[in-house]
Amino acid sequence: MTQSKMNLSRRSFTKTAAVPLGAMALGMPVAGSLGYGVLNASAQEEMLEQVVIALGSDPLTLMPNAIVDWTTGIQIAHMYDRTLLRDPEQNYEVGPWLCELTNIDDLTWELTLVSPDITFHSGNPLTATDFQTAIDWALDPANESHYLERWEQFSEITIVDDMTFRIGTTDPFPLIAERLAELHPVDTVLIDEIGWEAYAEAPSGTGPFRFVEWTRGQNLLAERNENYWHNDVNVEEVEFRFMPEFSSRMAALLADELDIVKDIPVDSISNVEESDNARIAAIPSSRVNYVALVNNREDSVFNDIRLRQAVNYGVDVDGIIAGIFQGQATRMAGSLSALNPEVNTEIEPYPYDPERARELIAEAGYEPGELTVTMDAPQGRYPMDTDAALAISASLGEVGINVEILYNEWGTHLEKIVGRNTGDMFYLGWGPALDAYGTLAFLFVGDSTYSGYTNPEVEELIAEATVLVDAEARQEIWDQVQQMVYEDAGWLFLWQQHDIYGVSNEVAWEPRPDEFMWMGSAEPSV
Repeated sequence: MTQSKMNLSRRSFTKTAAVPLGAMALGMPVAGSLGYGVLNASAQEEMLEQVVIALGSDPLTLMPNAIVDWTTGIQIAHMYDRTLLRDPEQNYEVGPWLCELTNIDDLTWELTLVSPDITFHSGNPLTATDFQTAIDWALDPANESHYLERWEQFSEITIVDDMTFRIGTTDPFPLIAERLAELHPVDTVLIDEIGWEAYAEAPSGTGPFRFVEWTRGQNLLAERNENYWHNDVNVEEVEFRFMPEFSSRMAALLADELDIVKDIPVDSISNVEESDNARIAAIPSSRVNYVALVNNREDSVFNDIRLRQAVNYGVDVDGIIAGIFQGQATRMAGSLSALNPEVNTEIEPYPYDPERARELIAEAGYEPGELTVTMDAPQGRYPMDTDAALAISASLGEVGINVEILYNEWGTHLEKIVGRNTGDMFYLGWGPALDAYGTLAFLFVGDSTYSGYTNPEVEELIAEATVLVDAEARQEIWDQVQQMVYEDAGWLFLWQQHDIYGVSNEVAWEPRPDEFMWMGSAEPSV
C-alpha cells in the first residue's frame, strides 16, 4: 500500500520525457494530422510524487458506463479514456480522443482509433471490440446502466476491423458526438478471463493512471501509467481522499495535506489566499443548480402549477447569491445557463415577489402556514449547499410554505432521486451542461428521475429536436422547450455554480468549465 500524503515528502524530481506514438494532445503542439510525434528524448521534466484530491464521497462504482455521477465519473476518468472529449482549444466542442468520428449517412457513424498502439493497463491492445463490449453492457437492461436511455438510439454496432467500428442508429442522431464523449471502452480480453464482477473490483483501462487500491470511506489510489499513449504523465500517484465535511477539507488543505479541493466555501477564500501552501483557482462552471419541484408522481403537491410558480416568486435567489455566495454564482433564468451556447436568451428570471407567491398559494387553496413540504438536500456535494437549502426554506417560510429539510449523504441522496423516493422537492446540480440536448433531453422527460418533472407537450418537442439535423431548426425547438419549462415552473431555477478550487502551490493545474478535473495533464509548479 502506498503511503498517505501526510507522511510523504512532495518534492519533485526529474525524469526523461517521451510521448508515445498517437499523442494527439488537445492543445498540444505535435506533428502530423493526427498529432503523432515524439518529444526529444533528452528533454528533462519534473515529476510530482503524489497529488491528493479531496472529494465528498466514494465513487458509487468503478464500473465505467454505469452511473451518471460526477464524483464517480471523475475518478473513473483517471483510469479510463473517453472515446471523444471536449476540446478547450475549440470552445469545448467535442473532438477526437481515442477515436475519430465520421458521419457515413443519416443512420450510420464510423469511429476509427487514432493509433494502433493503445493498450490497456493489463497489456491487452485496445481494439474496436472493446467499444462494442462497453456499449452492449450498458444497453443490457439487466445491468441497470444510467446510459441505457442515453444510448438507446444505438441500434447496431458493426466491427469493420480492429481499428474501426460503426454505430447504426434508429433515427438520425446529430448529437451523437456528445454521447460518445461519455463512452469508455472496456478490456474485453480481461473480462472474458476474470468476469465482470472481478473486473469492477480491479479495473483495467487505457487512462493515465492504473488502479492500485480502493479503501471504502477512506481513499482511492492510482499510479502513473508509464506507457500512456496520449501524453507524458508527470504525477507518480493520484490519491482521491473522501472527506464529506467542507471544514475537514479546508483544514487539510491549509495544513498542506491536500493538493486540490473543489468547492471552496466563499467565506473561506481569503483563508486560502492568505496561506503559504495554496492558491484559489476559480471559474464559472457549466453545472446548473436547481430545486426539483416533483410533479411526476401522482401524490405530489407540486402537480399544481400555482404552487410551482409560487416557489419561484417566493425565493429570493438574487439575495442568496449576493449573501451566501458573495456573488460567486450566476443567476439562471431557465433550465440552461448563460454558458450553454443553446440557451434561450429571451427568458428573464422570475422576479422575487413574495406577495405574488402568497396570492398563488391562496389560489391553490392553502392558508398561510398550512402547507408543509419536504426537501431532500445533499451535504457537502455542491458549493454552500447546506446554507443554500436553509435559505430557500427560510424564504418559503416567509410566504407561507413550511419546508422540512432532509439532509442526505451524497450516495443516499442520489439513490433516493434515482429510486423516486425523495420528498416533494430535492436540491441537485447537473453538469457538465454545455449543450441543450444533454440537459433537456435527459431531465425533462417522464422517465427521468433527475428533474422530477413531466409534461407530454415538452416531451414531444424534445423527441422532435433529438432527430433534427438542421441546427437552426433544432435551436428553435430548444428555445420553445426552455420557454415552456420556464412558464410551467418546472424547477425552482437557481444558479450556474462557480467552481472554486483550492490548489497547492506545488501543483500546476487549472480548472475547466466542464469540470474535467484530470491529473493526466498536471505538472509541478515552476
